[in-house]
Amino acid sequence: MITVRTPAQIAAEINSLKSHTDKIMLVNSIKIGHCLTEAKAVLPYGEWGKWLQESVSYSQRTANYLMQIYREFGPALASSQEGSSDSQPVANLSFTQAVLLLEIPAEERAEFMACHDVETMSKRELQEAVKEKGQTEEKNPEAEGALFGELIPVIRKPKRLRTMRTNLVQPAAAGPDSTDSTKYDAQYAEHRDGMIREFEELRKTLDALNRIDPARKEVKREETFKILTNLAAMMKEYPPPLETNLNF
Repeated sequence: MITVRTPAQIAAEINSLKSHTDKIMLVNSIKIGHCLTEAKAVLPYGEWGKWLQESVSYSQRTANYLMQIYREFGPALASSQEGSSDSQPVANLSFTQAVLLLEIPAEERAEFMACHDVETMSKRELQEAVKEKGQTEEKNPEAEGALFGELIPVIRKPKRLRTMRTNLVQPAAAGPDSTDSTKYDAQYAEHRDGMIREFEELRKTLDALNRIDPARKEVKREETFKILTNLAAMMKEYPPPLETNLNF
């Protein structure tokens, strides 16, 4: 028997998942901030901004915030994972709360967190509390929005797929009788681009499956390989030569 949940029950689950996601995002942001700090230390002078844009698609502003999150909250989070009770409040923070707390100087943050039940405060309540402490609020919405925009997981297309279209052979110059072929050029481009998009979605699916069931992923990969091999053989010469059963 299928149990129909009430809207309130569904909302409760959604809010629980949102909270869990926000906490995971803080942990991952700290890890990313650590990696960015490491990369900045080894990159040649003047290459930092270019590397951010080309390698990880971050603006320097976002990278600076992530490194600040790592510096401000990374050590405390590590201590809490080792069992230190003094750092437990940081372990319970969400990404949104951490970004807002960055507006409070580090030397005053511990006292602020001791006086406020930050973990249970809504975003608006925490914003008001920070504002009352005399901190500027102007940076918060913009900073948080930029961070969320660049941190929301987006699987970028591999370079080989992004450049596939530009490497395709361009059609020959239109001849005097090319009017009818223009329609099929457009159809070809639509189906070609659709095939590339679907292949990328298939690759994402295999990546996700590999994280939970590598053996099953391998079965699907082999199946995909066979399909692609057959399709490649089919297109090696197309249309295929006409075959007959006539013997001369």
